[in-house]
Amino acid sequence: MKNDIDLCLKYSPIIMFDEKEPFFPVRVGYTVFRENNKSSSFSRDINLSNGEIYVIEYAIYWDWDIEHLYELEHSWVYIDQDGNITRVEASWHGRYNLMDNVEIKDTHPVLYSQPGKHAFAPSPTWFEPRERFIPSCTQHAGIGGLLITDIFKGKLEKTLGDDELVVIYLSKYAFTPIFNFVKEFGFKEELFVRWDELYKWIPKRIKEVLNKLKEEEVF
Repeated sequence: MKNDIDLCLKYSPIIMFDEKEPFFPVRVGYTVFRENNKSSSFSRDINLSNGEIYVIEYAIYWDWDIEHLYELEHSWVYIDQDGNITRVEASWHGRYNLMDNVEIKDTHPVLYSQPGKHAFAPSPTWFEPRERFIPSCTQHAGIGGLLITDIFKGKLEKTLGDDELVVIYLSKYAFTPIFNFVKEFGFKEELFVRWDELYKWIPKRIKEVLNKLKEEEVF
């Protein structure tokens, strides 16, 4: 629905990335909740509080996490009857957190993306001590191979050599983050699709990525 797309654009997060971040979102699946319900893309219930009239769920897809192929992170933006943002939540390694004191730029929450891994925070101070976040981007690059989460079991299957292909590819992108969040990413309208469309698209996309790597003979 065009009206829902307009809402998604109006309240879409601005994502701040590390200066050396190599990977950025490819597509985002949206769901607008106007009543309490379960999320179809994340293991959680969506509950509106008093005065909140809807929640926009952003299921943000990357081809690459520095450790694996396939990445899906989430943000939830809650809106009241006056069109104000009441709260923002975002994903963090399979869980989600309230983005306390998140900056709102116009109508866009500003989120900080963990270098390489893309978990969300309201402030760069969440990535301290910094040493804890460096190994993922350096010696662990590609270690996860092709990631298949619960929602894609039966939809995605590994073939012989897929994990090795991912390791070789991602090792070329290993980097040491400097925690200077100067790369700003804003969502454009063409990136938005309904979540059910994104869900059908992701397995096809991953096969395309793997086939392209094989054609390019990254081995």
